[in-house]
Amino acid sequence: MVEGVYHEKSNLDFSIFGWCIALSFAPSVLFSFIVSVILAINGLNIYETKDPQIEVMIALWTSILSPILFFPLLIYAAGCKSIYETLSYLKFNKVKSTYILYVIIFTALLEFSFDVFFSFNNIPIDGFSLEVREFINSYEKATLTAFAICIIAPIMEEFIFRGWLFKKLISTTLGSVGAVGIPSILFTLFHFQNQQILPLIVLLIYSLILGFIRLKTENINYSIVAHMTSNSYVLFAPIWFV
Repeated sequence: MVEGVYHEKSNLDFSIFGWCIALSFAPSVLFSFIVSVILAINGLNIYETKDPQIEVMIALWTSILSPILFFPLLIYAAGCKSIYETLSYLKFNKVKSTYILYVIIFTALLEFSFDVFFSFNNIPIDGFSLEVREFINSYEKATLTAFAICIIAPIMEEFIFRGWLFKKLISTTLGSVGAVGIPSILFTLFHFQNQQILPLIVLLIYSLILGFIRLKTENINYSIVAHMTSNSYVLFAPIWFV
């Protein structure tokens, strides 16, 4: 049964946007503070040092620790009693290996096309991505980075935007258009780090594609795989165009 089709549509509850902000930022703010305090206790004054590599380390450990708070919040926001019930609610379903392969290939080609587009329009790589690449100078740091950026972050973000928020919106009068469009706009705004308009447009297109994948497959795992592939490409693929 297609999501939202055979259910009576409800009006939009604006409180879901507050929950979206809380799910997106509360865990990271809390654990960023905790990691910073731990570093300060060990004698590192992060406010005076301003070392980009330290900032990257804080961001990575914040991402790794965030699920500790994120999943209880998500379970509560979804109105579920357990993580298993929540996963079912989010359409965390079985996948077909062939479809997974298609998603990986499509996403890698999409990211490559973005590289070409950015090169032709002389758009530089954002500063944080460059700092992360510089941070990866050992197998240990590469493993830490991959776990945080290529696994943890995509899962949490997809659970928010193509999972919980998607489910909340598709049952409203906004339907599938709202369920794909609104999370895509919020995802873009929450991740926008460049003042140029073209990267913002590309990020929005990417977000819409993730939403479309979620809508058509009725399975959040495919958008998670696409997101993981995208982050992995940006992080580890060679810089084809400079």
